[in-house]
Amino acid sequence: MGALSRYLLLAALGGVATAMSAVLAAILLIDLVEQMRSVGARVDLSMGQAASLTLMKAPILIEQTLPFVVLVGVMIGMIQLNRRSELIAMRAAGVSAWRFTTPAILSAFVIGAAVITALNPIGSKLYAEFEVRRDALLSQRLGPPQERGVWLRQGDEFGQVVIQADALDPQTAVLTNATFFFFALQGDVLRFERRMRVESAELRSGFWQLNGVVEGAPGEAPQRQETLAIPTNLDASDLLERFVSPATLSFWSLPSFIAEARAAGLSPLRFEIKWSSLVAYPFLLAAMAALGGVFSLRMQRLGNIAAWGGLGVGLGLGLFFFSQLSQALAITEAVPPLVAAFAAPLAGLFCALGIMCFLEDG
Repeated sequence: MGALSRYLLLAALGGVATAMSAVLAAILLIDLVEQMRSVGARVDLSMGQAASLTLMKAPILIEQTLPFVVLVGVMIGMIQLNRRSELIAMRAAGVSAWRFTTPAILSAFVIGAAVITALNPIGSKLYAEFEVRRDALLSQRLGPPQERGVWLRQGDEFGQVVIQADALDPQTAVLTNATFFFFALQGDVLRFERRMRVESAELRSGFWQLNGVVEGAPGEAPQRQETLAIPTNLDASDLLERFVSPATLSFWSLPSFIAEARAAGLSPLRFEIKWSSLVAYPFLLAAMAALGGVFSLRMQRLGNIAAWGGLGVGLGLGLFFFSQLSQALAITEAVPPLVAAFAAPLAGLFCALGIMCFLEDG
């Protein structure tokens, strides 16, 4: 890398650092207020505890806002060069706009790769700890976690079944130390009918496979059975999505989790979308850097720099909404997750390159 490329790279990174400082301070303050509002409204939450919860979410918040930080940061760095007339001097020396933007694009790609391989595992672990800490604080009002356990409900036109268990393995859809409460519908009233305590209950296609069953009903002696199957309208994939958050799984652990869930007959669609979006993340940052560079190269003497910058920010927001739309289409299985993840980054890159070709080469 030559001296000019290093200088342009430092200018872009300086702008990104400036934007990151402002955005990070804002999102941490907003999240701190949100923790005081959501958790503090239910339990006695000190400022230190709220700050601890916010810091645990900080890596995830950085990962989510970094595309906009890169977009604005590259624009800040390039506009500063423009105001100091350094871009004019470089253009007069024959330096093309392609060379202006290449260091920022490549550095954004490297930053994206570092985020998904290093920051994302840390953020996922801290976010899982955040959920545990928040639940522990809320349990001061709702009761200890071991008393609450896992609660499920299924029902039809004949009645309902309420299920309580000590633990659930979402990958295998197995409940441990579970109790099934059966309620029959009599008119408009649900009346308790019987109860089953089981050592384990495995959710299969259309039924629960119960092991170590002790069944009891009012006025009757308990009866023990080794195995028993009862019908259900619950789906194992729903349990996977309900009890496991993709944000708590890192880039490195997602592939094995997806493979194990698929081997168990579950649909890990949300986790495939998450992994695909992480793979496409460096390309998204590169696209944002390209857009930031393209929309900040207009010479200051020509005016309308603010309008061009606003157009670049607007296009970046449009790219974000396009990525959300692509993920929604992937959830409905209209497009594959990998296609949905790469649609927005590639669209942004092609848009930036097209504008660059028009401005630079006519």
